[in-house]
Amino acid sequence: MGEMANEFPDAMVTGVDMSPVFPTTIIPTNCRFLQHNIVLQPLPFPDNTFDYVHQRLLVAGLKPCDWVYVVQELERVTKPGGWIELVEVDGHGGNNGPLTQQLWTWVELTLKGRGINVNIGTQPGLNNLMEQAGLVNIKHEVFNLPTGLHGGKIGTLLKENEQAFWVAMTPTVIHGTGIDVQEYEDTIIASAAEVEVYKSYHTFYSACGQKRICPLPPLQSPDFGESSPVSPIPAPLSPRLTFARSNIK
Repeated sequence: MGEMANEFPDAMVTGVDMSPVFPTTIIPTNCRFLQHNIVLQPLPFPDNTFDYVHQRLLVAGLKPCDWVYVVQELERVTKPGGWIELVEVDGHGGNNGPLTQQLWTWVELTLKGRGINVNIGTQPGLNNLMEQAGLVNIKHEVFNLPTGLHGGKIGTLLKENEQAFWVAMTPTVIHGTGIDVQEYEDTIIASAAEVEVYKSYHTFYSACGQKRICPLPPLQSPDFGESSPVSPIPAPLSPRLTFARSNIK
């Protein structure tokens, strides 16, 4: 899910290939929801619209080739000097019990079969994706969050999200691995107690980068004049310009 806010008293929440499951009761008056697939179409906003753009938890929804385009699209709708924040989670968790590990193994095999990299937080890393999109002043942070009651409110919510994710993935995993649906569902139920026994956790990756205030100038050949007998030769490129140019798709 992505969140975007501009200088006006209004905010937009948009999603990538997501179900339209939005709040129906507690909705701020300055908040609007929009369902949109950024992989299939550009974001429906003009260039330089938002001061702040937040995207999170798309590790299971984007292929490696999609990530660079998506971050560049987020950069497009961000104002010069504005900020983009990405937050992702690992695709397998830590301190897993045997049943929890089995579930994540099934999920990872299924997603890999679809060309999805569940380790995008480190391969290539959110900060590297931001660099490829031309962002500057990038800050990167890695932290662990407990999964289960032992983690308090955050751990309880994370456990609920984990269980809901496994349930939502049921038809995809069954199709991708060929395992029996009853075995998969029984494993989900039986794994609920493991997070407390093993003190399970998930690793989260957060990166924040700023859009350049002054965009890099386009690379052009020098003008020698119409009467010059010398063929135009591209001006030498600095390492910085070469890097930015080579990564713009």
